[in-house]
Amino acid sequence: MRKWFEDFKSLMTEEDRQDFKKAVEQAGFAAFNELNRSFYDELKKLEENGFETMEEWIELGRKLFPDLTQFSPSWEFFWDEISQIYQNKKEFYQLVPKEERNGEWQVLFDNPFSTDGIVCHTGKNFAEATYLAAKYQLSMKKAEILKLQKVSQTIIKRGKYFDGITF
Repeated sequence: MRKWFEDFKSLMTEEDRQDFKKAVEQAGFAAFNELNRSFYDELKKLEENGFETMEEWIELGRKLFPDLTQFSPSWEFFWDEISQIYQNKKEFYQLVPKEERNGEWQVLFDNPFSTDGIVCHTGKNFAEATYLAAKYQLSMKKAEILKLQKVSQTIIKRGKYFDGITF
């Protein structure tokens, strides 16, 4: 299988870019689907030292593929979404000093005026937690609350086993 995102990251000249654009367009949905997923994967692990590069990749991707509906109608707003996740994540990095980013982080998403349960993602490093928080921010409604929290202490208890079944 071709690694489309690896090829994308190594584009140097305008000729390389146009050849890549043609190849992706000829390969169609499958090729851009890999690019799509790879952008999210890169954003998930993105740390401060990669912000400038990610911004360049987003700009290049938008330039090469301005109309993604040719691949799938559901990707109409892909570049806007990726850009917003990037900006949201960058903001978290600006708010939390570098020396405080280590350790375990968690993301909570709640609406205190709803009977829906709280969504909680635990056991994340700062890069993963900021990615999740940045994605949740995309669709937040007025009463919803997002919390990005550093875990200072954890006590874990596990249920007892009865005939191999956990309670």
